[in-house]
Amino acid sequence: MAQTATEPTGRLSANPALSETFVETQLMAPATRSMTVAGVGIKTLILLAFLVAGGAWGWAAAIGPTAADLESGYANTTVTIPGGFWLASFAALFLGILVAVRPRRAALLGVPYALCEGFCLGAISAAFDAQTDGIVGAAVLSTLCVFVAAFVLYVTRIVKPTRRMAFAVLAGMGGLALLYLFVFVLSIFDWGWLYSDSFRTVGVVVTLVAIVLAALSLVLDFGTIEAGVRSGAAKELEWYLAFGLMVTLVWLYISILKLLALLSRNS
Repeated sequence: MAQTATEPTGRLSANPALSETFVETQLMAPATRSMTVAGVGIKTLILLAFLVAGGAWGWAAAIGPTAADLESGYANTTVTIPGGFWLASFAALFLGILVAVRPRRAALLGVPYALCEGFCLGAISAAFDAQTDGIVGAAVLSTLCVFVAAFVLYVTRIVKPTRRMAFAVLAGMGGLALLYLFVFVLSIFDWGWLYSDSFRTVGVVVTLVAIVLAALSLVLDFGTIEAGVRSGAAKELEWYLAFGLMVTLVWLYISILKLLALLSRNS
């Protein structure tokens, strides 16, 4: 990667996993063996491979045969939440916190986290695909396209990672979190509103915002990786940066999946 305009210290990414504390105390610390872009890339592919493996496991656990033919989706299968879904969810949350607290644990806990996260994603994806056949493939392809577009924008410096961008993305993520909380509270009193045309329109707009924020977060993650390489960060941190990049990709995939589901409703 070419040199970036990002400052050498301070928060370089809006990704919670790549906090300012991590950048200043870990990423910029001198090391005997330095990380490389290729090393981060390889470790990201390894984690994504385990994520996909966990996804296939979760998908298989979520679907089962049924005697009745359905009008849409799977012809002879039914989709249910697998027994280990909540266990995998809490395990992924617990492992993610452990890695965030101690970044060097990513080399040991990154793979089990990817498996647990993948299991949950696989079950969720199976449920979406049962309602709209082919939506998962479209979401995966769209996620790949957004990733490539974000990488090209970063490499060509059309979009430059800066602290101002990181603050804007972080503020946007906070706003989305508050909005999701508001919708959750509102749904307790009026569940039917979630299936109205008004909510569908609002949901499309909000999800588009989430996709843009995730794409910008990818650009910021690339900047963080490059800053770590330039500063000679420890080789072990390649796993943690790969972990952070995977977290952003999962967020992007879920956002695109939700958008496609909303667009396909009553279409």
